[in-house]
Amino acid sequence: MRGLRFDEARHAYTLDGEPVPGVTSVLKVLSAADYAGVDPDVLAAAAARGQAVHRMIELDVQGRLDESSLDPLLEPYLVAWREFLAASGFVPILQEHRVASRRYRYAGTLDLFGYLRGELALIDAKSVARLMPTTGPQTAGYEIALREWEPELLPAGERVLRFALQLPSKGRWQLHPLTDRGDARVFLSALTLYHFTARN
Repeated sequence: MRGLRFDEARHAYTLDGEPVPGVTSVLKVLSAADYAGVDPDVLAAAAARGQAVHRMIELDVQGRLDESSLDPLLEPYLVAWREFLAASGFVPILQEHRVASRRYRYAGTLDLFGYLRGELALIDAKSVARLMPTTGPQTAGYEIALREWEPELLPAGERVLRFALQLPSKGRWQLHPLTDRGDARVFLSALTLYHFTARN
């Protein structure tokens, strides 16, 4: 993908042969306080569940999901995901798509990008009970990289809406608009801190 590589085992990106941070790694400087004191095993289980939900959505969008082999714990998330699709009419163009920025030297894997009620939308799927404050800057980081990496899909100046799609284990899905114009500045500030720390 034009110089972008991802090592699945190490969860590490390289761009043109050089290591670059991922979006979530960049934001750890901001999110660390939210997870302070949480049992590492609980965090690991939540991360594994999130990865499984993302993979399930990816396969479902591609029409390759084998529901007979689906872990029963994932079934409520699949129901919520499909209810969202039916109610919103969202049409995915990209899912689990890797993007990068040569200008800012970082990369990431966005969850979903497509059309929502006729408008371009970037959606981050969350299988959590509570959204983290960094969700806005996270999606802003994906937007910046997507504009640079795929300018034919998201040209400069073209409006894109950002959302967090909350898929609960119980209850109805919720789509949260992320409208803070400062999200991009927050992400780039965190990236500056990340690169400063890495250099020193």
